[in-house]
Formats: sequence, structure tokens, C-alpha cells
Amino acid sequence: MKKLAHILVLAVFAVACWLLWCILHLPSLVAHGQTLPAFTILCVGLRPVMIVLPILAAIYCLWIMFRKAERLPSWVTFFATTMSILVLVTLPTLIATYLPLANAVNHLASK
Repeated sequence: MKKLAHILVLAVFAVACWLLWCILHLPSLVAHGQTLPAFTILCVGLRPVMIVLPILAAIYCLWIMFRKAERLPSWVTFFATTMSILVLVTLPTLIATYLPLANAVNHLASK
């Protein structure tokens, strides 16, 4: 049962990271020839982190799968760790996506 819980947490974490990776494509779509803020450029440049995080979590899950059943760590710790990392990555991602959007809306209002 612990192995199944680890796999479910990994699946949710991987899907969430993929969605954040997709969200980081939005600033380039919204900018329309305008320069992006430096923070947005930094976050978009760190997009490969969204790929590395699920890979590291998958390696940990593989390590769990090949351990003996009587000595498995709790899935709650894995859940807390992955969701904490997800929150710490989501906040800058949403801010980086919001900055060009707010700038584009302000430029629309001035036209």
C-alpha cells in the first residue's frame, strides 16, 4: 500500500510540474514584442527545473520500489516534501506570469 501511495503522489507531482512548465510559456505569448521583466526572464530560463524535479522524485520512487517491504519509509513524508517544493516553485511562477500580463493590460488601457 505504501508503494502505491508513493506512485500516486509522484503522478500528482509530475502533472503539477508539467502544468507549471506550460504556464511559463504564457509570458512569451502575452508580450507581443514588448520586453519581458527581468524576473520573468529568469523564471522562464529556469523552466528545465520543472522537468528535473519529477525525475528526481521518480528516482526516489524507484528506490522505494526496490527496497524490502518491512523497511519502507512513510508516504506522508514524501507527500509533504513534494507538495512543499511545489508550493515554493508555484509562487514565483505565478508572479512571473502575472507581470507581463499586467503590463499588457496597462498598455491596452492606454491605447
